[in-house]
Amino acid sequence: MSNKKYKRDEKSRSILETLPGMLTVIAALATAIGGCIPETPIPLIPRNSPSPTSALTPEFGRVLVSPSDGMTMVFVPAGEFTMGSETGLQDEQPVHTVTLDSFWIDQSEVTNAMYSLCVQSGACDQPSAQIYYSDPSYSDHPVVFASWKEATSYCSWVGRRLPTEAEWEKAATWDPITNEKYVYPWGNDFDCEKGNFDDETQLDSYVVPGGPNCDGYDRTSPVGSFPSGASPYGALDMGGNVWEWVADAFIETVNYYAISPASNPQGIDPEITEYRVMRGGSWNLDFGFGRSAYRLWFGLDDSYDDVGFRCARSE
Repeated sequence: MSNKKYKRDEKSRSILETLPGMLTVIAALATAIGGCIPETPIPLIPRNSPSPTSALTPEFGRVLVSPSDGMTMVFVPAGEFTMGSETGLQDEQPVHTVTLDSFWIDQSEVTNAMYSLCVQSGACDQPSAQIYYSDPSYSDHPVVFASWKEATSYCSWVGRRLPTEAEWEKAATWDPITNEKYVYPWGNDFDCEKGNFDDETQLDSYVVPGGPNCDGYDRTSPVGSFPSGASPYGALDMGGNVWEWVADAFIETVNYYAISPASNPQGIDPEITEYRVMRGGSWNLDFGFGRSAYRLWFGLDDSYDDVGFRCARSE
């Protein structure tokens, strides 16, 4: 596996390891001055079901099933959200307000069984490695060893597209009822039982907080295995399991967040770089721990055993 996979600021792990303590201190200070910040995260929106009292829009909570691959999609209404992280790395700043049009996003990552339909049609290439793709016991696991180009081909074949970074981040952790941005899809505190994270010890000695085998899987897990870790919109596995390709290009020398448009940002010009962004964390790489604002990038032809994707569609 390429060393490029670990090309990330080493400050990321130290920031993440101190984040729970930072949040505890902030909560304590808020309580001391009048309790402006709750000691625990505001309860999440009920998963996978509309809120009957929501005054946002009657469309909130809608789902549909794609006739092309059987994927369930969840609806994300139009509106503003806060993108980035004040406590994250430099490329997650500045925190800024983004307005997005409404869109649909896949409830889970695309599975091996779904991807095989595209391969059989001739519209997609087989994954670069077959170890999981050809094993029937992994049919409901996310497809891996698929490059950004292959992910783009699949989404086009099913009549969808890769989500933008902004769409992905909003769908992952924005609570539209309280107008609160969570650190993780389920809330502000890391919980290794709410997603599939790096708790294996076969490949390296590092494990996320919670210890070895905290999430019950050594490698990928079947999609939707962690319903308690769903996002406010009901999207699953947006923290952990596999990194997910998004549409945006990335270049380290450009602070895109400082210049991005306030409405429907599309990322930097893809013609000037071969790198593409990934979001969400994975089962074997500790960077980010699945924080929604965390950004990682690989080359558009790269493929790995912990990188997959989900698709989106404009309303």
